[in-house]
Amino acid sequence: MKILSSAKINLNLMINSEKIDGLHTLSTLMVPINLFDEIEIHEIENTEDVIEFATEIEIDGESTIHKAMKALRRVNNFEQKFHIKILKNIPTEAGLGGGSSNAGSVLKYMSNKYNLAIPGMSTIAKDIGSDVPFFVKGQSAKVEGFGEEVNSIEIVEPQHFIIATPHETLSTKKVFESFDKLERRIKIDSDFYKGVEIRNNLWQAAVNVEPKLLEHKEYLEKTTDKEFYMSGSGTTLFCCGEEQQLLKNLDAIEKDRFRMVATTKKIDCSLLQEAD
Repeated sequence: MKILSSAKINLNLMINSEKIDGLHTLSTLMVPINLFDEIEIHEIENTEDVIEFATEIEIDGESTIHKAMKALRRVNNFEQKFHIKILKNIPTEAGLGGGSSNAGSVLKYMSNKYNLAIPGMSTIAKDIGSDVPFFVKGQSAKVEGFGEEVNSIEIVEPQHFIIATPHETLSTKKVFESFDKLERRIKIDSDFYKGVEIRNNLWQAAVNVEPKLLEHKEYLEKTTDKEFYMSGSGTTLFCCGEEQQLLKNLDAIEKDRFRMVATTKKIDCSLLQEAD
C-alpha cells in the first residue's frame, strides 16, 4: 500500500510566553498543502519493523515513524511488523512538517486498516512531536496548547501559495532559545488574506539564528511584489495570492537560490491513499 502524507503551512503562529515543564504553549492556524512525501507500507514476517528512507536524510536518533509505531503498540496488542519506505519530497528542517506528517499519516493509516486505538493527543504531542496531532486529524485546524488541542476549521476560500525553502536549515531548539532572549522586544508584522490573519512571532528569533533568512525574504518580496512570511520555526517562506498571478511570480524567481520553490494550495486532507 502507498500513502501520501502532505506538508503544512502555519498561516499564523504565536508562541506564548507561558512555559510548562520548560515548554512554551502556542496558538497556530495550520493548513495541509499539496506537497507530499510517499510512504510504502507492506506487512513482513520479522521481529522488528524495517523503516528506511529512499532519499538520503540525516536523522538525529529515531525517526518520527519509529516513535509513532512504538506509541501505537503501547496502547494496542499488535504484533504485526512492517516494511515502511519513505520517499521524501518535503524539504526537511524547513517548517513544513514533513516528519510530523509521516508519523501522523502512519498512525491514521494503521488505525483505520487494523482497527487500532490511536494514543491520546497529549501523548502524541509529547512523545512524537507537537505537529503530529494536527496530521492525525489531517484538516485545516486551530492548534493550541503544546499541539494536542486540535480544532478543525473550515476555510471555504481557496488558498494558493508560493513556497520557497532556502538551502540554509534551522535548529528549532536554537530558534526557541533566541525567542526566549528576544521575547519582550519582538515586533510582530501581520497581514490579512481572505479574512485569515498571517503572522509569525518566531520570525525575528529565526533571523537572529540565521541572518540570511532576511536576505531571502527581501529578495522574494522585491522580485514578486508580494509579502512573504515564515512557516513554523522556518526556514520556508511563503506568500499568498491568486493561482495564475503566483505562477507568473514563480517564473521570476531564481530557483538556484533555494532548495525548493513551488506553487502550492490548501487541500482538504493531509493523507491520501493509493493502491499498489
